[in-house]
Amino acid sequence: MKRGRALWVIARSVMLEAIRRKEIYLLVAACLLLIGLATSVDFFGLGGLVKFYRETALRLMGTFTALAVVLLAVRQLPREFEQRTIYPLLARPLPRGLFVLGKGLGVLGAALFCYALFMLIYVPGMWYLEGDLAWRLLGQHIYLQVLQMGLLTSGAFLLSLLFSPDAALTLGLLLYFASGLIGQVALTLYELTNAAGRLLLYTATYALPQFVLFDLSGKVLHSEIWSPLSWPVMAALTGYAMVYSGLYGWGAYALFRRRPL
Repeated sequence: MKRGRALWVIARSVMLEAIRRKEIYLLVAACLLLIGLATSVDFFGLGGLVKFYRETALRLMGTFTALAVVLLAVRQLPREFEQRTIYPLLARPLPRGLFVLGKGLGVLGAALFCYALFMLIYVPGMWYLEGDLAWRLLGQHIYLQVLQMGLLTSGAFLLSLLFSPDAALTLGLLLYFASGLIGQVALTLYELTNAAGRLLLYTATYALPQFVLFDLSGKVLHSEIWSPLSWPVMAALTGYAMVYSGLYGWGAYALFRRRPL
């Protein structure tokens, strides 16, 4: 089997399994319910309602997609050993690096499917409210969300090989939700700590990605005053995501390769 086809088969199997299961649709339904509840209040006026809908929808869509990514990713690699499905796959032979990459692409594909469902909710809602979609900023936001999906996937893979699935899920979600807070705390405590404390803060700041960098929902919300990000900034954010994704992915591959069959 050619490597390209093997990669596609692995990724496709992950995507199809995720699409056939109920988790994605339950997350989409829960997100839709929360958006509906949040925008059902009638004291904003049309202009305020458009902004409130835009902010609520974009933030909930990003959060629920991240939740879907972590849920899918943490169970991919450990389950192969638990269910012994990895033995016939690697007997072909199939490089373990290719296997991990295929799994990651499959999770990313499923996450894109989930986010596409959210967009099918968001865009008609904006049209109905006659709001400005701010296509350029929205396109940049979607692109950065895709980068975040890849970063979350590689990070969840690494955590799943270091901890149990439940612990990996908890840590993955904790790091996602607390990433902005960690940066703020590090900045606040920097001047109050000694050299050892500052080293620890530096380590935490640079070892953990700042997921808030990939959220442009605030700029999309105020698109009338914010211009789209420049190409150098987008390139820097792309490189930032690629470096962390590569490091976490390499760590996951190294652990996966050393795990005995």
